[in-house]
Amino acid sequence: MSDEDAEKLFLQEKPTRALLFIGLTGKTYASVISKEIDSTFAHTTRILSKMEQSGLIRFTFEGRIKFVELTEYGKEVETALKEFRNVIAEEFSREENLTAGEKETVEKGEEGKGKEEKESEERVEIESEKTKELDPLSAEILEKTMNLRNKIESIYREAVEKGQSKEMVSRKLGPNSRDVKKLQNQIEKAETPVDGTVILALEETERLLESYLKSSKPEST
Repeated sequence: MSDEDAEKLFLQEKPTRALLFIGLTGKTYASVISKEIDSTFAHTTRILSKMEQSGLIRFTFEGRIKFVELTEYGKEVETALKEFRNVIAEEFSREENLTAGEKETVEKGEEGKGKEEKESEERVEIESEKTKELDPLSAEILEKTMNLRNKIESIYREAVEKGQSKEMVSRKLGPNSRDVKKLQNQIEKAETPVDGTVILALEETERLLESYLKSSKPEST
């Protein structure tokens, strides 16, 4: 990754938050990161793909579940980002302690930035988000996929919390396999290609379901 590409990536809020969150958790997966940084799953997947290409993260599997964690290089970048964040926090604290006259001087300096420059920055952010939007069909399937994943996770979490039997958990999770198949059929029959991030999301959801079902099967005697 070139210096310019790295700058474009880490001067954005969500990639920075994603990397710091991965460092904090040690090991996590895409859908959790997506919720943490308040981003679509598709956008989060693109961020993670760029991070993997630059050697910041790596993907690992435990059973059928795909996890993401920082590489050694990623940990170095995490440390640098934390230091940068601390510098910003110190500067903010300093400004909070300025006198009224000093604050007025600082604010005038910010106003000197100019309306056109600020509007230009806003347009760049908006256009950047637009390029990441999915086509209607892909967006529809992705939404269904994420809703299904949340449903699966909720069922399994509730079952574990209530100490339900493996047979009961398996019976509750089983019908979700049909929903996965329906989405797979919708992708196969689509007249236009479905975005790759959507397919990846469905594959991860299927692996998660299979992992839960496998752990819920009664042990053979």
